[in-house]
Amino acid sequence: MATVMMARWISWAAGRYGLVVALLASAAAIMLYPGGTLLDESTRGYSFTHNFVSDLGSTVAFNYAHNAAGALLFAAGFIIGAFVLACSLIGVVRLLSTTPGARLFVRLAAAGGVLVCLGFLGVALAPLDRAFQLHHVSSLVAIHSFPVATALLAFATARDRRFRARATLGWITLTFVLVGVLVVGHLGPSTATERGLMTQVITQKIMVATVLVVLWLESLEAEAVQGKDMTGTSSGARGSLR
Repeated sequence: MATVMMARWISWAAGRYGLVVALLASAAAIMLYPGGTLLDESTRGYSFTHNFVSDLGSTVAFNYAHNAAGALLFAAGFIIGAFVLACSLIGVVRLLSTTPGARLFVRLAAAGGVLVCLGFLGVALAPLDRAFQLHHVSSLVAIHSFPVATALLAFATARDRRFRARATLGWITLTFVLVGVLVVGHLGPSTATERGLMTQVITQKIMVATVLVVLWLESLEAEAVQGKDMTGTSSGARGSLR
């Protein structure tokens, strides 16, 4: 039983370490980014207020400098992030499917999560400067599916008494942020102006930070629930042997 509990702990912990690795790869890609933005080819380095995350994946930056190494690191980080998200969803689905009232919601969330992961993989494997159409479609699939999946996860955790209210609140918070990104993307100022570009870029950065924080915290919540379940099962098994 101790071995099983350790394996379960490692699976959730590995997901969190995977997020750290993805962040480190992205940080390295930021350091290597040559420069240039959608509106200004003369800037140097990466701008957190004028460069989108996807700009890191361009093999040739907006200032026409080669960015092969940075693009490779960006793709690696995004693929790792998509893998972590997929594994986390599988773990959450297994956990919540044991509660009848949450089962339908979490399985629908899993379907949405598949689209999110596929979208992220498309973004990683289709550089902005080489496969714009596929990159654009992939990002649309991911960003439109994501709030649906998180909203369904909020319903599922709310119907499972093993989860604390903070788990539901985390998914709700992420859902609102994701919907906000969609609203700004469709109704906000155009990226053709500097004000519009800054608005869209900063909104995206807020979304990325929220996704990382919520996934980390939800992993801890799921790990705690699973640990209690395993402890309860172990206690029950010992009691039956007495």
